[in-house]
Amino acid sequence: YSGMKKELAKERQENVRLLKIQQDKDEMIGKLREEIDLLNRDLDDIEDENEQLKQENKTLLKVVGQLTSS
Repeated sequence: YSGMKKELAKERQENVRLLKIQQDKDEMIGKLREEIDLLNRDLDDIEDENEQLKQENKTLLKVVGQLTSS
């Protein structure tokens, strides 16, 4: 009976340890998801800015073209 109690206590300890590892992993996954969301938002902003700069560049090239051809 005593050996069973000892074995059970060891199993419980192992379960607690595994649960803690699982919780740590879940927490890390949550943090990484947040980080990915932030990076995706930054990427969207950068893509928008890039598109705006392309448009400005086209306009500048037109103006320079008109100035050099006149």
